[in-house]
Amino acid sequence: MRIQRTRARLAGILAITAVVALQAVLGFGCHGQDLHAFAVGFGVFVLPPLVPALVSLGTANPLRAVGACALFAPWLLWAGYVGCIRPDAGGGASMAYVPVLLYGFPSAVLGALLAGPVCRRLGIAIDP
Repeated sequence: MRIQRTRARLAGILAITAVVALQAVLGFGCHGQDLHAFAVGFGVFVLPPLVPALVSLGTANPLRAVGACALFAPWLLWAGYVGCIRPDAGGGASMAYVPVLLYGFPSAVLGALLAGPVCRRLGIAIDP
């Protein structure tokens, strides 16, 4: 199957938008953040792991951004579970977003790198 580069780039942008929306739901809905606190938290804990996805949009295969987001989003879901759903164990500030930053970036890089071979294996090619 051949996909136009503009469609592949749109899929990557939609994947990044989904990650931003997920963080917005967690930030505003769960943690009760205002816009400033959301922007700071996003810039510190979510934006660095999204760099591989953003860089992938400019490569020959923009679908790599989808792979990067697919392996990064579970870390956000885990942080949402720890910060909002799991009963509080008490004692101090939540450190749920530290693994998001530490493990999210390598996961996103791995997802971006694996997306190319997966696309080839599935017969997906990007037209210029």
